[in-house]
Amino acid sequence: MAAAPYKYKRLKSNSHEIRMLRIHPTWRPSTIKCSLVIVNLDDLDNEAVPFRFYEALSYTWGDPTGKVTIKLDGCSFEVAHNLAAALRRLRAKRGYRYLWVDAVCINQADEQERNSQVALMGLIYRTAEQVIIWLGREADGSKAAMKLIDKISDIGVEEGDMAALLANETHRARWQNVARLFDRSYWRRVWVRQEVALAKGIVVLCGDQMMSWDALIEAAIFLNENTADFEPIAAEMTRYTSGYHDAIGMDILREMVLKDNQVPLEDVMLHLRQCECTDQRDKVYGALGLVGPGVNIAVDYGLDKVAIYTDAAIAAINSTNSLNTVCACQNLNRGTGLPSWVPDLEADWTARKLRRTENLDTLGSAGGFAKPIYSFRRREDGLFSLKARGVVVDTISEVCAEFDSDETLFEVLEEWRALAVKALSALHPSLSDDEMRSCFWRTITANEELRGLAASEGFIAQALEHVVEGSSDAIPPIDLRYGQTAFNERFREDATNRRFYATRNGYVGLGPSDAKNGDLVAILLGNALPLVLREEDDHHLVVGETYTHGIMNGEIALDLDEGSLHIKEFEIY
Repeated sequence: MAAAPYKYKRLKSNSHEIRMLRIHPTWRPSTIKCSLVIVNLDDLDNEAVPFRFYEALSYTWGDPTGKVTIKLDGCSFEVAHNLAAALRRLRAKRGYRYLWVDAVCINQADEQERNSQVALMGLIYRTAEQVIIWLGREADGSKAAMKLIDKISDIGVEEGDMAALLANETHRARWQNVARLFDRSYWRRVWVRQEVALAKGIVVLCGDQMMSWDALIEAAIFLNENTADFEPIAAEMTRYTSGYHDAIGMDILREMVLKDNQVPLEDVMLHLRQCECTDQRDKVYGALGLVGPGVNIAVDYGLDKVAIYTDAAIAAINSTNSLNTVCACQNLNRGTGLPSWVPDLEADWTARKLRRTENLDTLGSAGGFAKPIYSFRRREDGLFSLKARGVVVDTISEVCAEFDSDETLFEVLEEWRALAVKALSALHPSLSDDEMRSCFWRTITANEELRGLAASEGFIAQALEHVVEGSSDAIPPIDLRYGQTAFNERFREDATNRRFYATRNGYVGLGPSDAKNGDLVAILLGNALPLVLREEDDHHLVVGETYTHGIMNGEIALDLDEGSLHIKEFEIY
């Protein structure tokens, strides 16, 4: 006779009660047997609590169609294959092991409980004595990969030896195993960011192999420093080759938590935007354990994505007293139903974010001369509009083709150059040839070096290495299809999927792919970057962030003082 399906005992509402999975020991490879123990996180020192040490599992659910039946308090309970493999790996031969694992410890069928338990996940992972990263069962050379990664962290590899290692076919196969390990879906998932960042200690498991988190990160940093040699090898084996970048990103979040005990909501949201999750609302809820008590967003899976993303944008703006969150908007068509000023966290980046939080201070601030003044208004259709004060700097008069492919790179860059010559030659007082070149080359690289510093003269001078011979133009043609320089790399990062434009009064800029003639270049007070806004009836829409040369460091404050520009209020839908 089949065992009855499991029925959860209810947890006390408005408390820190959770369920802990108790894995029963065995000497034999038999059915996995577990039980659930209800405990309060506030009372773990109580003698009635049956454990003094618990761990939390960080893993991916995996294929939802394949299930394994385990015994949970004597009842049948189905879990995914990946979790079953983790439980088999972790159960002891003697003594119980206590583990918090979301798929079992939360009644996933109870939406109210799911809301309250997800809100506690940050506390659960902070309190655990250890977080176990489970990368899955041994496969695709993972055992050899884990051993190689551990070896790198122990002895390292001298600079210059990487190419020799990769050229050796024996070593090449081992590095391909490493690529496959970093191709596992774990590195792309939303929730693991929080789980890793909040952990007191971390151990990494794959099959029967184990290593420390520090060892894995040292190897990831090594691969990052040797990307040019490693990526071609990795690309032969897998479409996704940047899992080691994700690992480094998790470690950066971890360092931020260790330093400040929290991370700004805007930073986490933008980090999670490029991650994967089954429920897109988790792009917000997966961030809440990292952001501290100053951000008040209630977990409610009864709300739709539009409401949750809007609430998150409002919370990010209010918690930082900054409108920089709006600069992440690249969703003008609003097919999702979101307001144009709310970042669509489900959509991948159309173009690389121009300024990161960590380098805003070194790169100036367009609207930093004034404090932001803003409010939110609920409209009749239920959506919120953003009302903010700012300045219209100019109107776009001409836009060039978008740079989106190496196949048209030279032709597109020639079109950009021609517009720059036309716009800058008409300025009064006139610019020197050196000033025109500097203006154009700084604009197409957003005036930023690879390491996030303001572009130096030496960095901009690298464009001369790409100049086509025989030109006497003030801004000579450059061919960026060939030659590896930091200038070329930065151009490709910032200019891809963007357009070069000119304004009526002679400004030039690097703007969003949706920019068109008649759009406004505006600065919202306090904002780091200018925005391209589009006027529509009695309101405006956010087209996207922009680099506009000559207004990036608060220069328009003087124009406001002189009265040539005026502060106005925008209502942005």
